[in-house]
Formats: sequence, structure tokens, C-alpha cells
Amino acid sequence: MLADIARTLLEILGSLLVALLLLRAWMRYIGMPPRNPVAQFAHAMTNWLVGPLSRLLPARGRADWASLVAALLVTLLAVVLMRAVVGMPVEWDIALLAALRLLVIWSLNVIVWVTIIYVVISWVNPHAPFAPAFEVLLRPLLTPIRRIVPTVGGFDLSPMVLLIGVYVLQMVVARL
Repeated sequence: MLADIARTLLEILGSLLVALLLLRAWMRYIGMPPRNPVAQFAHAMTNWLVGPLSRLLPARGRADWASLVAALLVTLLAVVLMRAVVGMPVEWDIALLAALRLLVIWSLNVIVWVTIIYVVISWVNPHAPFAPAFEVLLRPLLTPIRRIVPTVGGFDLSPMVLLIGVYVLQMVVARL
């Protein structure tokens, strides 16, 4: 029972930190202004890890390699610790593959959560100060869907289509 609790806590904390690291990399990739409240939050929460790594892996163009490597390292650490908690031996080749798989799953979870937050904000308070950040984050994913799926009765169905697509991808990755 304690092992299950420890494993769950590791997964929660790891996925939250990785989500912030991936958001940071995603925001740099799409060119989100750093003064945005979401960007400031992600930067403040992850700079302790990304700062030192960025000296070794400077950003090139739109890619934030330090954030991406940090996300992979945190995921690998989480996998190793989760295996150790349940008493499984750590085989590094298997741990690395498991970390890559988990990183993809957590990346898809980030898309799910950003989409849900975006939809809720658009219903509750579309003029909130951080609402434009979620629109900018999702624009590269929603624009191609909006070209195919028309608005129905004033409702934009593209977030729902995106969520369905992400859930299908999660099922595929979970089976690997």
C-alpha cells in the first residue's frame, strides 16, 4: 500500500513538472511573449532546472532543448524511482524506453489539460488575462481541425475533435 502511494505521488509530481517543462518548450516554439502570465508561471516553476541545462544546451531557433532534455530527465528519474519503489530492478534500456513512452503520454495529457482549461475559460470568462495564452497555445492544433470541422450553431467543435484525437493517440501509445 505504501508503495502504491509513493508511486502515485511520484507520478503526480513528475507529470506536473514535466507538464510545465513541456509547456515552456511549447511556448518558445510557438513564439509566445514571455510577459504572458502562463509563460511567467512555467518559467518561474522550472527555471531551477532549465537554467543550468540551458548553459549546456542553448536554445537554437524556436527549439528549447534545455526544457525538452529536462522533461526527458525528469521522466526517466520518475520511471527509475517508481520501479525502485515497487522493488523492480532498474534496467536502463527498459527504463529509457519506458520513460520515452511515459513522456509521450504526459505530453498528450498536457494537450488534454490545456484544451479543457481553454474550453472552460471560453465559457466562463473569455476576457480573463490568461485566456489569450491558451488560445495561442492551441491555435497550431485547432486551426487544421477548424478547416475541416465547421462551427455548428455557433459552437466550435474543434476542441472536442482534438480531445478525441488525443485520447485515441493515448490508447495507441498505452498499448506499446
